[in-house]
Amino acid sequence: MVKNTALEFPDNKALHINGQYYSYSELFKIVNSVYNKIPKEKVFDRIGIYCNNDVLTYASILAVNFYGAAYVPLNNKYPSQRNQRIADESGIQLILSSSSEIKIISEKFEIVSTAESKDIGNSKIIQRSFQDVSYILFTSGSTGKPKGVPVTHSNVSAFFDHFFKNYDFNSSDKFLQTYELTFDVSVFSFFMSLMVGACCYILPNEGSKPVKIAEWLQKKHITVVSMVPGVLHYLEKYLPEIKLPFLRFSFFSGDALYYHHAIKWQECLPNGKIHNFYGPTETTIVCTSYAFDALKSKNESVNNIVALGKAFKGMEFIIVDEDLKECSKGELCFSGDQVIPAYLNNSNENKFFNYEGKRYYRTGDVASLNMNGDLVFHGRTDSQVKINGYRVELMEIENAINKITGIKTIVLCRKEKGVNQLVACIENDSCQEELIKQKLSEQLPEYMIPVKFIHTASFPLNENGKIDKQALINAYI
Repeated sequence: MVKNTALEFPDNKALHINGQYYSYSELFKIVNSVYNKIPKEKVFDRIGIYCNNDVLTYASILAVNFYGAAYVPLNNKYPSQRNQRIADESGIQLILSSSSEIKIISEKFEIVSTAESKDIGNSKIIQRSFQDVSYILFTSGSTGKPKGVPVTHSNVSAFFDHFFKNYDFNSSDKFLQTYELTFDVSVFSFFMSLMVGACCYILPNEGSKPVKIAEWLQKKHITVVSMVPGVLHYLEKYLPEIKLPFLRFSFFSGDALYYHHAIKWQECLPNGKIHNFYGPTETTIVCTSYAFDALKSKNESVNNIVALGKAFKGMEFIIVDEDLKECSKGELCFSGDQVIPAYLNNSNENKFFNYEGKRYYRTGDVASLNMNGDLVFHGRTDSQVKINGYRVELMEIENAINKITGIKTIVLCRKEKGVNQLVACIENDSCQEELIKQKLSEQLPEYMIPVKFIHTASFPLNENGKIDKQALINAYI
């Protein structure tokens, strides 16, 4: 489909990266040159791409896609040991890189430089079926070992089908790509734009990412953007000054979208719509959607978190308790066209189960249905802890503190002499601990009040713009 778009809109701007525009014709000449760099003496099922923020990296994704192999992105910001593990786990034998500086050392992999590639004509493309794997991403595992998530062409096709049927993207749109290529929403931001003949703007690596996003949305007249909700937290004090009359669709996913942020962001979009999406990597990027509305969403928000909405067509869900029996509030589980068949090498099979003849994936997220039939988010199953025998949801405490202080708070659990204790991390230079405790005692039982309050100037972020809770734990717990 992307090749057809290139033939239909050869002179349209396809990509803007590092200050340079590439038309569809120019981009696909580069894609073809990278494609011809792939050795032809053997067939590769999986090809690693060492990800740099340049046109050759994006061309490599397309080249591997046309070749018929699954692409495995390797983040140049990751330590070599993690990239090595990902490469080993995914079984790749070839890595494409636009840079000679690669944080991975092994004789197992053939490394091909895509730099200074020359267009030597078209090559025959290997045929593939819809059951072949499109890409493999790695998510963090509870054991500390990354979990490989192989997403099939069939999964991806079902995902994009939802957007073709529900959104009027066109060749005049300008998409902003805000994600690392190891984050699954990058697949939407990059491929969706190319499928409709639009231009994809790649955010530079330099500077503060939230600030850079705001600048580019304004200066480049972006019309479609997807980003993590945490961006709004860091832009909150600047929101009254931001006006984005060209932005048609503002999509959020990857974390909880807070109502008080969304209502302020809506003021920045006089002609735009906010849609909240939800979905783990294992359900192919996102699989539920919710159109934000100031009044309706206020009534439907739980713990100040905007609803997750309804499942895409072709996706079914059930909510189960600890015994995997259906209940009104519990773990959200999905079955359907976007759910991956299994983890790489059939690991972590406990995350799947069969129910009434269908295979379900366990998300680890606690949800329920509201009266309008929309899914609402209550937290993570692993953010539920027991304090003095009571089951406690950490997000409930975070919300209570936020209402008192108006300041972003993360509540963590630590063990002190074998006993679970709650610690609140507040993003501020100082905090009035005794006042907060007093106010909390008016809302929460004693066992839900943190024993310790820590203040920090700013929360650490991971490469995808989410708050890095593990870094907080390492620093303070």
